[in-house]
Amino acid sequence: MPPPPANPPSRPRVILFDIGGVCVVSPLQAILDYETSHSIPPNWINHSIAASAPSGAWQQLERGDIPLDASFFRAFKADLSDEPRWRVYYTRHLARSRKEKLSDAAEETAYNVPAVPDIDAEWLYWEMMRCSRRPDPHMYPALKRLRAIADESEGRVIVAALSNTSIWPPGHPYLDEGTADGRQHRELRGMFDVFISSAHVGMRKPERRIYEYTVTRLSEFCKTKFAGDEGVRAGDCVFLDDIGANLRVARELGMRTIKVELGRAGKAVVELERVTGFDLGGGGRARL
Repeated sequence: MPPPPANPPSRPRVILFDIGGVCVVSPLQAILDYETSHSIPPNWINHSIAASAPSGAWQQLERGDIPLDASFFRAFKADLSDEPRWRVYYTRHLARSRKEKLSDAAEETAYNVPAVPDIDAEWLYWEMMRCSRRPDPHMYPALKRLRAIADESEGRVIVAALSNTSIWPPGHPYLDEGTADGRQHRELRGMFDVFISSAHVGMRKPERRIYEYTVTRLSEFCKTKFAGDEGVRAGDCVFLDDIGANLRVARELGMRTIKVELGRAGKAVVELERVTGFDLGGGGRARL
């Protein structure tokens, strides 16, 4: 006899969102546009940022270890100008673009490598931030619907955020609620029952400890707000992010995950409808 059908997974109680590239337009688009407009080989900037972990300027900023000031921009530019890192990257880029062996490309780059791209790190950073001020046209309306559902759920649905962030200088327009950007910032933060900002807690994704901290904070919120609540576990969460490494750690802890691909947030909304059973405007066949 065939085995009995497995029980379908229960509806997650916590819908946990990344911000950039999920709820708002991805700052990665600004990087892609910068590379294209300056004839920089694709993914060099992302490669350089990732390869500088865990102690690069970008990682230190997102952990709140250093302030967002001129010294950060100098350090960020230095990371993006690292010649040995560029040589390794360019060798792989050459091999991929020519569809040749890595060893063959390495023979050439041992003596002939273009100069490291001269990147305006400060301009790039603020362009990334400007780009990510815009709500995603697919995910943001879904988030609003989900917020309304959570408000009527008496604690059965929790909406939370876990985002790698930086702390803007005091008085910056993005913090000024008299500006459109400031009002948008306030509205976005108000969507979430719990908001974990990496720069404010001294940890960043994909460090395992920030996920564990997030689950603890979520449990504390539920126990405090809802009488008799036993809190939540990682398995009660579904996490949406646009970075594979961030999702991998979440899965290791027991969370369900949804990958939000660049420019394809609508697809992720449909998947979120499937996982939650809610009609979030994505066109999926939600179970209501």
